[in-house]
Amino acid sequence: MEFDKTVESMRKELAVCTQTRSSDDIPWSWVATTMARLLSEHSSGISRTVLLTELEAQWHQIAMGEVLQIETLRTVAPFFNRIIKPPQSTVFGLKIDSMQPIPGTGIWVWRVSGAPEPLDAGGAKNADGHQRKRRAETQMDAFVHQRYYPMIEAHEFSGFFTSARTMFATSLWMADRGGGSGGQPVHTLLPTTALAFELRIQDDPNLPKVLRPHTDEQLLHNVFGVRFAGGRFVRSSVPAFDADQLWCKIEFIGEPTSEWRNGRLTSYRCIEGVLEHEDPPAMVSINLWGEDVAVARLFKSGYYIGLVCPVVKPRAPDTPIEVEFGSQTITFVTCSIRRKASTAAASQFSIAQNESGFLDYRRYAHRVQLCQCRKDMINLTLIARIVAVSENLPYVDSAGTLDRYAVRIDDSTAVRDMTLWGELGRRASRMLPGQLVLLFNVDTSEENGDVVLNGSNETSTKIFNVSEMTCIPMSSALRSYSFLASLSQAANRYAKVCIVTVEPAGAHICDARDRLGATMLVHAPCHRRIERRDNAQFSGRLDNPADVYDFGCPSCSIDIVPIEDVVSVFAVRVRIDDGTDSVMAQVTPAAAKGILRISPAQLLELPGQSEQQGVLFVPRGREIAVSITTFCEPLSTEREVRIDAVCEAEDVGMPSVDIYN
Repeated sequence: MEFDKTVESMRKELAVCTQTRSSDDIPWSWVATTMARLLSEHSSGISRTVLLTELEAQWHQIAMGEVLQIETLRTVAPFFNRIIKPPQSTVFGLKIDSMQPIPGTGIWVWRVSGAPEPLDAGGAKNADGHQRKRRAETQMDAFVHQRYYPMIEAHEFSGFFTSARTMFATSLWMADRGGGSGGQPVHTLLPTTALAFELRIQDDPNLPKVLRPHTDEQLLHNVFGVRFAGGRFVRSSVPAFDADQLWCKIEFIGEPTSEWRNGRLTSYRCIEGVLEHEDPPAMVSINLWGEDVAVARLFKSGYYIGLVCPVVKPRAPDTPIEVEFGSQTITFVTCSIRRKASTAAASQFSIAQNESGFLDYRRYAHRVQLCQCRKDMINLTLIARIVAVSENLPYVDSAGTLDRYAVRIDDSTAVRDMTLWGELGRRASRMLPGQLVLLFNVDTSEENGDVVLNGSNETSTKIFNVSEMTCIPMSSALRSYSFLASLSQAANRYAKVCIVTVEPAGAHICDARDRLGATMLVHAPCHRRIERRDNAQFSGRLDNPADVYDFGCPSCSIDIVPIEDVVSVFAVRVRIDDGTDSVMAQVTPAAAKGILRISPAQLLELPGQSEQQGVLFVPRGREIAVSITTFCEPLSTEREVRIDAVCEAEDVGMPSVDIYN
């Protein structure tokens, strides 16, 4: 696996550039996934120097806390800057100094200032501590959103807003509400629901002295039925508050995405948490939609989140609790409770075990291999070869049907099965045997005594197909060439070859305009061959496939494929020669398009067989650099060769040559 060697060498170079004590202080998983993302974004090639510079810049950001630790702005002073206003994504830590209604109206207004720094932030000891204190004391008004009006009168929240109440807020806008003395503006923050009230406990050693007289043990007991004991929250009683409520510890915050909801593409983000006060602890998913997605900026893994009046979704037995924000949902938060200030070197890349017993490999320093996988591991990053991908095996329960795909992978240390769910599984169904893939954010479970890997969009699992990255054959400094004669039974290599012939791959269902059989009709989402519903064994040209025939996709378990999802892709084979050997290779549709320098649609527009045949003759004798995969089909011992990515040899710099055994 040459990609693995490149990752390791870049990791060592990065340690030198950043003056890191050891490359072991930089997680292998971070280097691998960051490299894969950068290589995917630079399809036309990238130099080793540029790649290293990008890695160095992003690693410095992490070291400075600009990525993994978003700073909270504990002042409203930036709103009074006449030139630069704070961006909407800024997270503010605010303290409610007073609250009163605007005379003659039913509108409530808070008077807010910056919230005190936690003790482990060290702000008071900095040289600019006095200046920061003055900025924090800057005050301004903020309209109270009507969602929080019931709290003003509810006896459960008696005194809640008069106890140096602090909160986190984002998506803040300022406006002049008018009525100021002498026509002066009255700057006021507009109402927002992207906020969370902070709940405090005496056991937090980093609680500022000014806030110690105002803690919330009684509220936690009355509203959520929990108390903090022995370093965790435990059940104290049945909540006295007469409304749906939820208290959990945040385990994972998913990346923001867009999902279809009620016929519209809507912003979406998921927070996974654990009810550590339950016996046994239970998992919960908090779904954020639309404007509520901004609330996720206020949280980090390890925080505790409380929801009053969430929308609880119906669920089947033995399935995770699922809730959403509603029009009356009120959010509370307790920051991570640490016994002492953490240091950068304190088990920064160790394997942490959370309250549910899962082993978290997010910061683990070394590469994890399949032979090391055990049950209850989360946030794994793995690199392996595809052995086989199943057809869709839909999971059906009372909540509906969910697409499910089984993938078998091998990294030479072990073979494991992986279950991919929903949209991620549909995209992964395009993967081909032998391809090298990088798997990010995978977890493990146990089924019938075997360790099984799991991934889905909901857990932010990502799959990078290394074999199909055109950037790597384009970038000579990131790989070396192998000789065809030295290719083993199972390998992922790069080679510089000459095209000898291009020919149709065989009989497939193809468009009637294809005179050669050099294309085939596939289901666009999975790129797998479609079948005629009236005769699954039929292959050959169709007179009018779009109008006359109904097609099914066995891979996706779809009986009738919409006509717009039936597309033509290339189906060709190529004989290549590098002077050491001549082999016949399969070609992926994308690589075939690069070899033929024409799209399938353009080929089908050519009127005659001779014109189409000429397209297959043109590439002969041309030198290309290829990503080449050797593999054996399931239940076969015969070696197959496939080209997964291609670029013109003249576009590549001077490479090194490596002969693999």
